[in-house]
Amino acid sequence: MLKEKKSLLKEYWLFIRDFFKDLFDDRLGFYAASMSWSTLFFIIPFMVILLVLFTHMPIFDTAYGKLHELIAKNLVSSDSATIMAHIDQFVANADKLGYIGIGYVFVAAVLFFKDYDFIVNDIFETPQRSAWGAFRTYFFLLLFLPLMLGSSFWLSRKIQTTLEAMGIAGTLHVYYLFPYLIIWLLFYLAYQFSPRGHVSPRASLTSSFIASLIWYLAKSGFLFYILYNKTYTSIYGGLSTLLFFFLWIYISWAIFLHGLRFCYLLDKDEEE
Repeated sequence: MLKEKKSLLKEYWLFIRDFFKDLFDDRLGFYAASMSWSTLFFIIPFMVILLVLFTHMPIFDTAYGKLHELIAKNLVSSDSATIMAHIDQFVANADKLGYIGIGYVFVAAVLFFKDYDFIVNDIFETPQRSAWGAFRTYFFLLLFLPLMLGSSFWLSRKIQTTLEAMGIAGTLHVYYLFPYLIIWLLFYLAYQFSPRGHVSPRASLTSSFIASLIWYLAKSGFLFYILYNKTYTSIYGGLSTLLFFFLWIYISWAIFLHGLRFCYLLDKDEEE
């Protein structure tokens, strides 16, 4: 009996050890750095696409402003207003895009999703999509994501208006939870549809909830750190704004990719 218990404990220990070894794969740090680099080139084209879509849909007339506010809050920088001012300046030049500018937006999007597709399918240990399959999947996501964000902002405004009319808006404010729900939804959609092949919705929901919660808590902790630690400012001066911006992008991708790996492990465990 004692021997059987020891054998069972050993099996549990080996399972936990292998699980965390797979979860904290050394490759994920390199992948987070790669995606951070791609993000720097993709964020402006993505904002341009959002601007074009939202400005041509009257129902989403305030959605771009809400999205702008959401991005500014999630930059986690004491000088996020400065960073957003530069981004706005680039986006404002969208009307001046010629064929070369449109080509750049397209190339930046293709390179970003090519890098992303390779990393996602490597984490899930599945073969990469074909060029056409990757283009079709991510082009759909690229169009669907802005529409989803615009719809969610519009819906939250309608809900808040209804609550105010009912006189209960003061006790139930939608916008308090809305930023986290948006992040959770984005994580879930990415975990569910990015990998090639079927992914268990239960695994996607669980991993996306945990990863988005860790991301949200990390954002608060990181913001507290940069507000009260002035060492970097005294060393790097004005460059500290960019330093924190780049660092937060890397941390965000690291959390996202570890959550994606967790999703894969949960999905594999359910299949077994």
